[in-house]
Amino acid sequence: MSWPYGFLDSQTEIDNFRRPMKRKPCLFWYPAAFTVLLVLACDELLPPDGGLEPTGTPFTLHPGIAVIAIAGSVRNFSPNGQFALDMTIRSKTSSSVSDTLPAGLLLVSTKRQVQHMVLLKPHIITAGSSATLVVLGTFCCNEFREIPNANDSFALGPITDNAGLNQIIAIIRHKNISNDLGMVQRAVWMVTDSTGLTQAYIDSLNALPADTLMIPGRRKSE
Repeated sequence: MSWPYGFLDSQTEIDNFRRPMKRKPCLFWYPAAFTVLLVLACDELLPPDGGLEPTGTPFTLHPGIAVIAIAGSVRNFSPNGQFALDMTIRSKTSSSVSDTLPAGLLLVSTKRQVQHMVLLKPHIITAGSSATLVVLGTFCCNEFREIPNANDSFALGPITDNAGLNQIIAIIRHKNISNDLGMVQRAVWMVTDSTGLTQAYIDSLNALPADTLMIPGRRKSE
């Protein structure tokens, strides 16, 4: 199995990267009395700043599929995203039901301090009559918020209308990104949390190798 955090070299770096926002006490003083009024976590007082907010075209999942849960994954890995989400689904019928989650679909965090996620590659999902686990390969959209873990939950959001993300999606549509997930993640953050892609980064994305692998449910010609 490939190392899922391509641009990180140790478990310590991963732990630091997954939780970039450390809760530090904020002390508030009455100037006259010089006594502590409150000790509260900074990130509980103020919402995290920056990054993408989920806007775009509404997405409707196949009515025969029930979503049981979508959560951060610490055990699974996808070649289509720097960070994996575990999506548990079930067919509402006695037969299996399939649908495609399109590139650009946003996974909306239910916690304000956790990043929203985005699919840059389409994912074909199939729900069986019992609970079925689907691993989604996603990218983070808010650099200065927390990386999701197993305790963080998500909901299906809209298909993004962000021009920068759609530019990345168009470039890598037929590219194999599995060995360059860290670079693609940096490109996403350049779009969502900075001034956009530089020409050098556009050239790097264009230089990625062609995707010659058959993705289940999709013909090579598509």
